[in-house]
Amino acid sequence: MEEQILLGKMSQLSTSATHGKHPIKIMKEIRDQLEIIPNYLTKQNISFKELMHRVLSSITAAAEESKNNDNNINELRKIAILLYKIMVIQTYQYLWKTYFKSGTGQLIIPSETKQKLSYSTTLPIWPKEIKTIVLSNNKDKTNENEICLKLVNEQLNELQRQLKLYQQELNIHANNYQGYTLSIQEIIKTCIEQNLNSSLHKKIEHQVELIYYDYHI
Repeated sequence: MEEQILLGKMSQLSTSATHGKHPIKIMKEIRDQLEIIPNYLTKQNISFKELMHRVLSSITAAAEESKNNDNNINELRKIAILLYKIMVIQTYQYLWKTYFKSGTGQLIIPSETKQKLSYSTTLPIWPKEIKTIVLSNNKDKTNENEICLKLVNEQLNELQRQLKLYQQELNIHANNYQGYTLSIQEIIKTCIEQNLNSSLHKKIEHQVELIYYDYHI
């Protein structure tokens, strides 16, 4: 119940982007990912709890009451969840920036290409994922390039806007947490990175590889 309340409060940052002055919605896949509290950050996860105890041992007295330790761990969990959301946003930014580069003819940089290619690498080619989204909402192909560009720019802008919201929230929590340091943040980030690399990060890397492959084809 406590985690659901925490999730609800933190998800307000993402849902607020779809109402009022910000009618643009990020893709459902991204929204779904942001609304998840991964298992490795839950209260029941023993490994994360042990990691937080090690972090606390560097900033609190060993004789501190267990109740206070529990409160400190909960605060660190809030920070960890915000870091997770920031890293999710940054991972999707990487994907959407790749969409943008492909669609604007900037995907392949000749000076960085090891082999000499016999065809142009400056052609603007929108990945099939983007074209599918556009065609599903608009059957008019006459302005396809403009519509694709608008879609990708809107998503990139919205991702950047949400990233700033999460970073602001993170700064508030970090500044209010006595003894919090960048080294502690790096420990938490490393934990998240190890788990992201085995799931979301690998998935996005595969999608990016397909964008390059399809471009060459």
